[in-house]
Amino acid sequence: MRAEQRYRPLALVLSHRIEQRTRNCHLLSEKGYNVLEFADAESTEAWLEEETPEVAIVESEPDPRQQGILETLAGRGVRLISAG
Repeated sequence: MRAEQRYRPLALVLSHRIEQRTRNCHLLSEKGYNVLEFADAESTEAWLEEETPEVAIVESEPDPRQQGILETLAGRGVRLISAG
């Protein structure tokens, strides 16, 4: 008999800094999330064309693309968690 897999909600982490990205991924994973990590806005935007996470941590950067990502996430009702 196959064991049922427990549902793990989806989380997104976007950070250019690997240390911060790794730390945030670990914290979300420990809280029960299936975490996808991204180092750049371009790959994040591509992923968001198909998927929507339940929560997201987006590192603050003076990048217009990241502002667009934040607006997309907010428009979809994604809970944004402050980084750091």
